[in-house]
Amino acid sequence: MTTKTTQTGKTPKLVLKGRAAQALAYWIETAAINDGPLFRPVTQNDGALDRRLSLDGIYQIVQKRIEQAGFPKGFATPHGLRSGFLTQAALDSAPIQAAMRLSVQKSLAQAQKYYDDVDITENPATDLLG
Repeated sequence: MTTKTTQTGKTPKLVLKGRAAQALAYWIETAAINDGPLFRPVTQNDGALDRRLSLDGIYQIVQKRIEQAGFPKGFATPHGLRSGFLTQAALDSAPIQAAMRLSVQKSLAQAQKYYDDVDITENPATDLLG
């Protein structure tokens, strides 16, 4: 499996819990995935294709779900969701290395920018100062 930033055989292993794990298990079973890409386009008859989902396909899915949730088109992007995850991890005082592992972020400098963007008054680490 490959991602936008990884090569075949170099994709990191991720641990999922709760509803995310249940949804992924359901997708794998429903799509009858035994090998090949995990995220695939779906036909109008709800059949999973054998090829990987394109970056534009991911963008279109995010936009559709955003609108279904009642938000305006363009309210969020796949990159925005990733950066939002890192920002929330910073707000929750999650170690940056753990957040990077789950977001498949390779650059410590880039991940640090999201942590630095967290307003110091919102950062629970300030409670450690007394």
